[in-house]
Amino acid sequence: MSGTAGTAPRGGIARVSRRVMNLAYILTQNARRHGDRPGFIWNEKAWSWRHIDQNVSALAAALAARGIGKGDRILVHSKNCDEMFWSMFAAFRLGAVWVPTNFRLMPDEVGYLAAASGAKAFLCHTDFPEHARAAANPALEFVWRIGEEGTFGEATVGDVIARHAGASVENAPVEYDDPCWFFFTSGTTGRSKAAVLTHGQMAFVITNHLADLMPGTTEDDASLVVAPLSHGAGVHQLVQTARGVPTILLPSEKFDIAEAYRLIARHRVSNMFTVPTILKMMVEHPAAEQHDHSSLRYIIYAGAPMYREDQKAALNKLGGVLVQYFGLGEVTGNITVLPPGLHDPEDGPHARIGTCGFERTG
Repeated sequence: MSGTAGTAPRGGIARVSRRVMNLAYILTQNARRHGDRPGFIWNEKAWSWRHIDQNVSALAAALAARGIGKGDRILVHSKNCDEMFWSMFAAFRLGAVWVPTNFRLMPDEVGYLAAASGAKAFLCHTDFPEHARAAANPALEFVWRIGEEGTFGEATVGDVIARHAGASVENAPVEYDDPCWFFFTSGTTGRSKAAVLTHGQMAFVITNHLADLMPGTTEDDASLVVAPLSHGAGVHQLVQTARGVPTILLPSEKFDIAEAYRLIARHRVSNMFTVPTILKMMVEHPAAEQHDHSSLRYIIYAGAPMYREDQKAALNKLGGVLVQYFGLGEVTGNITVLPPGLHDPEDGPHARIGTCGFERTG
């Protein structure tokens, strides 16, 4: 569709508005509809949707007090944790751009991402002081620590949230093409490239995932995180948040399969996002026989092909719960989908061996 707002392009239909929902409105809605229900669970602590929304507003107020506004980039280098989760929605609420990194990157790589993104703020986990030093550049105005330890930076995220407790921050008005997330992916030239994800695009992605990858998802479901929230797992958890589904973290960044199964049984986990290698490890682990995993409805795997024998082993061990998708970071993964009904545990005439599924909705 060509033409500018208010003019009549070819076809005679005038474009009136590109306004869309700010993705942080998802939290506004959850706080209103499911305020007392848990939205985030880590170790033995649970945060209600109302508490999450309050923390996000407090963090957004603190960032705004330091001059962060619409279009500004917030670099986040952190292991999975509560404050990393808050940072995503605080950025969205301000109309700023969330720029998460893989916490396994080396300091010089994070320094490159800081410069390439043009970040004004850096929220860095206390385990990575070298990364905080490497990110210093003329555009970066301040650094806050995620976690209580450490001495670098101006303050901790916990401190600034406490100082701005009770602040009410409205969701910034946004249009379809306003960026919300720089999704850094591997570059063919050796440098990571940022796919620019927008509020309108991600609203479509959320709808699309709910239609194709995990239909019927409601606030009565639960989702376990077994991968870094900085990448595909972050997209998955954004989708969960859109339906009021609690996000459950493993106690540490170490992938403890026995603990994963324990959490699945304890919280009646119904969905999770993973990759074929991790799924294979889970299927072959003794804990699969020791814990109740009957609550699982969707195990979504992506990122690489899965050997047919591994598929069959997973289906026979976990049941008809596998969902495969193929795609790219620029479209946040899902281009084609192979739902549970097309995963056959036997190599019979109806098995769809070798297929990557059908095109996603839309």
